[in-house]
Amino acid sequence: MDNTYFNEDIDDVLKNLNERKKELECIYRVDEILRDFNSDIENIFQQLCNIIPSGWRYSEICKVKIQLNDIIVESENFKKTELKLSHPLVVEGLVSGEITLCYIKSVRAEKGIFLNEELRLFKTITEKLNQYLSYRKLKELYSYSIHNKQKINDNEQNFLNYLKRLKLNDEEIEEITKVQIEFKKGENICKQGSFATFIMILKDGLVKAFVESPHYKNHVFKITKPYAILGLSSLYGENYYHFSAQALLQSKICLVEREKFDQILRKNNDFAIEVMKLYSNSLQNIYDKIGCLANKQAIGRVCDALIYLAEKVFESNTINPIITRKDLAEFSGLATENLVRVLSDLKKDNIIAINNKTIEILNMDTLKMLSNVG
Repeated sequence: MDNTYFNEDIDDVLKNLNERKKELECIYRVDEILRDFNSDIENIFQQLCNIIPSGWRYSEICKVKIQLNDIIVESENFKKTELKLSHPLVVEGLVSGEITLCYIKSVRAEKGIFLNEELRLFKTITEKLNQYLSYRKLKELYSYSIHNKQKINDNEQNFLNYLKRLKLNDEEIEEITKVQIEFKKGENICKQGSFATFIMILKDGLVKAFVESPHYKNHVFKITKPYAILGLSSLYGENYYHFSAQALLQSKICLVEREKFDQILRKNNDFAIEVMKLYSNSLQNIYDKIGCLANKQAIGRVCDALIYLAEKVFESNTINPIITRKDLAEFSGLATENLVRVLSDLKKDNIIAINNKTIEILNMDTLKMLSNVG
């Protein structure tokens, strides 16, 4: 036998074995990366882009790009060429991206640009990546579900604690929470002048209460967050609502019939005292509001409104854009254009910052001083 041919056969076998070794090491390292469900997804993709080329014959010119929705990660110096393999990334049955492998320079193609073993390797990697992405999505959905469930449970418990602080017993709480209605953002909860059938308890969301005028100009006098009782003014007075209320966010309201609410008040003196405290505080807020409108100029009114929202509604120096400029103008008793002008002045003086529609209070002390001098 010619030793030259024998040596060439041995070289081919060793070369093929070395290629299979590279492919196995590549798939093992890919498996190791895809066991990590806690790292940032971009970090996972970057590791894959660094590792995958090592399984190909010409690894030094082999580059990878992974795109998932708006996330794009590439090997260094990646460029798309005709010498490529690509496969869609599918998450929960939907095509959400693509993985692409390219040779960025021309290669010898006597056995084809990509070996059959490399084609199988690429298919295996994409299958593993798709399985990983689907499992990660399920894991995220499960975590979100658990978190959301915990949030709901916490809110439920906080609401029950609020009712207990009002000195209601378990039987009364069950009666009061029997009817719960959800209102979408922008939906009217009650209408000024309509028959007052219910007393309302805000369990979740955010509600604005306002007085309507015949000239289509509203005056917002209160922004109500959980937990609060609405409609007490109609309990023993004239049986119609003296104001309108609208959900600023999706809100959940417990509706209690006036007669049932009255029965609980008469039987539970401690609860009646707590309700009187709430009613008195509500009246005090209205008196303060009237004083502000009667005695303060535009800048004082706006400062008052921003302080109220920061301290009593959001408990933060950031005013959420769910409070629109129109809401803020109606709360300040101003035309919208006048409100915008005052906000612009406060921004120029670095008392507030405005980012899109979000207002951030930068100097609360100055804001309070301007409120006082009005």
